[in-house]
Amino acid sequence: MLTVFIEYKLDTEKQSHALRLLTSMAGRMEAMGAHQYRLMEGLDQPGLFVETFEVETVHIYEEIKANRLADQDFCDCISGGAAKLHVWAFRPA
Repeated sequence: MLTVFIEYKLDTEKQSHALRLLTSMAGRMEAMGAHQYRLMEGLDQPGLFVETFEVETVHIYEEIKANRLADQDFCDCISGGAAKLHVWAFRPA
C-alpha cells in the first residue's frame, strides 16, 4: 500500500472555482483506485491544500498523478499552474 500526497497553493482569485471542482474529487479519486481520500487546508497557510489517499500499486499512483497534472481546468487555479501541483507517493519504511 502506498500513501499519496498532493500539495498546491490555490490562486486567491480562483479559489472558489477550485473548491467547486474539488467537491467531486473524492469520487473521482475513488473511481481511479484511491482509498481514504482526504482534503485539508493549511491552518497556518490559508490557501495551501493537501490531499491524501492510499493506493494499492505504483501503476495506480502513476495514473492518478498523470491525470491530475493533465487536468488543465484545475491546474489553472493553482498559483504557478501544473508545475506547482506536487504529487508524491510514499511506501512503508
